[in-house]
Amino acid sequence: MLRPADSRIRTKLYVAYAGAFLVIFLVAGGIIHAQVRDMLRRNIETELDRTTEALRTLVRSSVDVSIRNYMRAVAEKCLDEARSLHRQVRRGRLTEAEAKDRARRAFLSMTIGRTGRVYCLDSQGIMVVHHKRSLVGVDMSGMAFVREQIRRRQGYMTYEWKEPLEAETRPKAVYMTYFEPWDWIISASAYREEFGQLVNMEDFRQRFFELRSGESGYPFVLDYSGYLLLHPYLLGVHYNDYDSPGLRTTAERIVAERNGHFDYMWRNPGETALKKKVVYFKDIPELGWVVASSSYYEDFQKPLDTIGYVMLTALAVAVLLMIPVSFGIGALITRPIATLQESFSRAADGDFSVRMEQHSRDELGLMAGYFNAFMERLTAYSNDLENEIAHRRETERELIAMDRTKTMFLASASHELRTPLTSIIGFLHLMEKNFRTRFLPVLGPLDPVGRQARTFEKNLAVVRVEADRLGRLVNDLLDLSKIEAGRMEWRENILSVDLVLQRAGEASASLAEDRPGVRLVVEPLTEPMGILADADRVHQVLINLLSNAFKNTEAGSVTLSAVRTGAGATFSVRDTGRGISEDEREKIFDLFYQGRDENNRSTQVLGTGLGLSICRRIVAHYGSRLEVDSVVGEGSCFRFTIPFGEREL
Repeated sequence: MLRPADSRIRTKLYVAYAGAFLVIFLVAGGIIHAQVRDMLRRNIETELDRTTEALRTLVRSSVDVSIRNYMRAVAEKCLDEARSLHRQVRRGRLTEAEAKDRARRAFLSMTIGRTGRVYCLDSQGIMVVHHKRSLVGVDMSGMAFVREQIRRRQGYMTYEWKEPLEAETRPKAVYMTYFEPWDWIISASAYREEFGQLVNMEDFRQRFFELRSGESGYPFVLDYSGYLLLHPYLLGVHYNDYDSPGLRTTAERIVAERNGHFDYMWRNPGETALKKKVVYFKDIPELGWVVASSSYYEDFQKPLDTIGYVMLTALAVAVLLMIPVSFGIGALITRPIATLQESFSRAADGDFSVRMEQHSRDELGLMAGYFNAFMERLTAYSNDLENEIAHRRETERELIAMDRTKTMFLASASHELRTPLTSIIGFLHLMEKNFRTRFLPVLGPLDPVGRQARTFEKNLAVVRVEADRLGRLVNDLLDLSKIEAGRMEWRENILSVDLVLQRAGEASASLAEDRPGVRLVVEPLTEPMGILADADRVHQVLINLLSNAFKNTEAGSVTLSAVRTGAGATFSVRDTGRGISEDEREKIFDLFYQGRDENNRSTQVLGTGLGLSICRRIVAHYGSRLEVDSVVGEGSCFRFTIPFGEREL
C-alpha cells in the first residue's frame, strides 16, 4: 500500500492547497489591489508610449514615401521633357545644343519646396546642369554621394550636404533618373527638414487615426510653431486661438518639451465638463512636428474600482490561510532538500565518497538515487581525468624537448652551412667574372673551343643562380631559428619612410629588368613620416614582397607605397599578377607552403616557402599583422603597419 510519504510532491502540494485555493480563487485580487492598480496604469501608459512611437514611425514612413513619390514625379517629368526635346532633335526640328539648352532652362525653373532644385550630372561626375553657374562643368566625382549617384544612376538615396556658408551638414534626399542619349543623371533634390512643407496630410490621415489608445483616446500632430496639423476636432488652429487658457497652456507645454508625457484637463467640442487625460508625445526633428497620443483616465478607472472592492474583502482571509499552509508545505520540502544541499557541499569540497540515503520513492527519493549514481560516475571520471592529465603533461614535455632540439638543429646547421656556402658563392661569382673578362675575349668568334666555352658559361651561371638560391634558403632558416628561439637582434632606429621606400625601390630595380613587361612604381609620400624600426628587417620584408610580386606578374605593374594610418605608417605592395585563391590566403604564410599555380607557371615562381612566414613574424614583432587582399587573375596587395617613432622625421 502506498504510504503518504511515498506520494509525488505535486500530489502533496495539491492536497495541501486545494481547500485554500477554492476560497482564494474568489478573493485572490484582494492581496494585490494596489499593485494591480499601479500595474494597469503602467500598462496604459506603456501602451500610450508604444502607440506614440508607432504613430511617429507611421508619420515618418508616410512622409518619406510621399516625398519619394513627389520627387520621383519631378525627376520623371524632367526625364519626359528631355525625351521630348530629343525626339525633336531626331526629327531635325532642333539641334542637340538647342535641345539641351531648353532642357536646362526647364529644369532650372523647377523648385521643390523652398530650396529644393533639379541638377544633372554625367557618368563621369561632371556637373552639366545646376542653378549655381559656378558649379557647371565642375568635376564632382570626388564626393562620395556623387560616386554613389554615378554607380546607381536611378532611384532614391539620401546623403549629408553642407552649403559653403553653413557650419554643419544637413540630411538631404535625391531621386534620380537617367537619360542615356545625353548621359545625364537627372536629380531632384531637397533638404529633409523641408519635407513637412511638401506633404499632403490626406495621404495618411485615415491610417493615422486608426492608431488610438482606449475607447476615447485619439492621436494628433502639432508643428513647432503651434499649429494643429492633424486632429479629429481642431485642424489648422494655432494654440493662441484656443478659447481656453488651460488648453493653450497644454499645447504650449507640448511644443516646448517636444518629448515626454503629463496629465491635463480637456473638454471635447460639444461637452460641458473638463475631464482628466494623459498625453504622450514625441517629436520628429527633421519635420519640425510633434506626434502625440492621448487617452482619458476613465477608460481604465472603472474596471480598477470593481477589482478594488473584491480585493479589499479578500485581503484578511487570504493572509490568515496562506501562513499555516506555507509553513506546512515548506517543512515537507525543505528537510530533504537541506540534506541534499549538505551532500552537494561535501562533494564540491572534493569528497567524492559522499552518498545519500533514500527514505522514500517520491521525487526527492529519486533525486537521492540520481545523486549517488552521479557521484559514482564523477569518481570514475575524476580518476580518468587525472590519468589523462598526467599523460598529456608527459607528452607536452616530450614535444617541447623535440621542438627545442629542432630549433637548435636548424640554428646550428644553418650557421655551419652559411660559412662554406658564402665562400662557394663568392668563388662562383669570381669564376664567372674572370671567365667572361679574361678567357672569352681570347677566343675568336671562329675558334672551335668558343662554342664549348659559351656552354660552360651558361652552366656556370646556372650553378651560380642555384647557389644564390641555396644561400637565401640557409639565411631564411637561420632567421627562422633565431625568431623561434627569441634570439633575433633588433636594431631599432628612427627611419625616414621616404628613404625606406627609396632603398627598396633601388634594390628591386634588377627584378624589373628581368621582367620587361612589368613596371615598378614607387609612389611618393604625401607627407614626411618617421618610424621606429630595424631598417634591415623592414627592408627584408619589402624586398621579399616585391620579389614575390615580380615572380607572379607577367605584365602590368608592381606598386610600392606607404600612407599614414592611425599611429603608424602602412606599407603596401600591389601587383597585377595571377592573384591568390581565397582558400590559400592564409596557407601562404605557413612554413614551407608554396601556392598552387593554376596556369602551370610553377617553374617560374618556385620558392622555399619560408619568406612570407618570416615576414609575418617580423611584422608581428611591431604589434602588426601582414595581411593580403587578392582577386584571382587581377592581382594581390600585401600590407602591414609599422608604428611611428617618438618624433617623426
